[in-house]
Amino acid sequence: MATIAKISNGASAASALNYALGQDRPMHEKTEQWLQDHQLERPVELTNCRAVAVGGTNGIDPFIAKEQFDVVRQLHNQTKESNQVLRITQSFALDELNPKVQKDWQKANDLGVELAENLYPNHQSAVYTHLDGKNHVLHNHIIVNKVNLETGKKLREQKGESVQRAREMNDRLASRENWHILEPPKERQTETEKELIAKNEYSYMDDLRERINKSLQDVSVSSYETFKERLSDNGVILSERGQTFSYAFLDANNKQRRARETRLGSDFGRETILHELENRARQNEFRAVEQREPAITPLERDTQQRESEIVSLEQAIEPRKSEALKRESTINRFIDTIKQFAGRVPELTQRVTRKLKQTKEKILDDFERRFSKDMKNYEQEQQKSLEKQANRDVQSENKPTKDHDRGMSL
Repeated sequence: MATIAKISNGASAASALNYALGQDRPMHEKTEQWLQDHQLERPVELTNCRAVAVGGTNGIDPFIAKEQFDVVRQLHNQTKESNQVLRITQSFALDELNPKVQKDWQKANDLGVELAENLYPNHQSAVYTHLDGKNHVLHNHIIVNKVNLETGKKLREQKGESVQRAREMNDRLASRENWHILEPPKERQTETEKELIAKNEYSYMDDLRERINKSLQDVSVSSYETFKERLSDNGVILSERGQTFSYAFLDANNKQRRARETRLGSDFGRETILHELENRARQNEFRAVEQREPAITPLERDTQQRESEIVSLEQAIEPRKSEALKRESTINRFIDTIKQFAGRVPELTQRVTRKLKQTKEKILDDFERRFSKDMKNYEQEQQKSLEKQANRDVQSENKPTKDHDRGMSL
């Protein structure tokens, strides 16, 4: 039974993509040891990653997806650091895809790519397959760039629409694979509640769902304690009964109401919410690590010292030259990325290619100009030094000695 475990918005594309790839991050649930015990090896390019298989849509390379997502946001002036991506978690049962069979890793990823292509054909998507969860179940983290490649507008969907569409498409894929299809989750509604909804009148159950959703809207809410406090701020008291949540609050008519998660729907259940909070905590951790990392030294940094010898001068300039070459390589990769969209957005591709070419030329011209200036300054300093030395030599030759003065007096 392939399932859509969770769909949520991500404020930062970089954080979501870093978490999904998990480069240089340890696996959970002692998975490294589990892989050794079963003589399983990750692909060479993913040796130091949490992901065991990767893929993408619309020309996305999962290893540079951050840069590719950013190019599209820049093209369409969608650079605000909020609500940048949609995150979909797709999970597979152990009797469908076996984590101990490496070809199933790639099949899981292929199904994730197919799901993303069908759901969001005009958006970039990166798909990362993990198996370091509970029981090492194969699951995909699908990260969708919300900026539409054709219109440049951000993805806008009605509440619950993305979940419903994803589940329907996922069920089609499961049916094609002859896998069991789960019944869609239903909210338990009394006849009275149904009548109120039909008349567009106040329903305390809908009111409660809205308050819970409001408490989860802030992505900084990433722990059970913080979630409970935010619910309290919204007038809801959370309690646990066994393995389920129970909610209590005063409704709009000042009447005490209580409801268990089973009446509200699966999105409001203990397992679903704790899973979401755990994901947020991990992404916040990645974001904090990124902020602590030192910034890369810019190409335009000025040389702090000039050496007296030409060799030393060249050594001082060498790091700048190396940075220029690295920057040129990055720009070339951006150009390659833009060219992938040439068939769909030719005008934008030409504009960006021209701009990047100008930037590359400016960088190289700036390096040549700075180098020539430093060499000219060095030669001038050498010339001044030689002139001073020549003046001192002339003065020394013209100065009379003591013996000469003594002979003249006799």
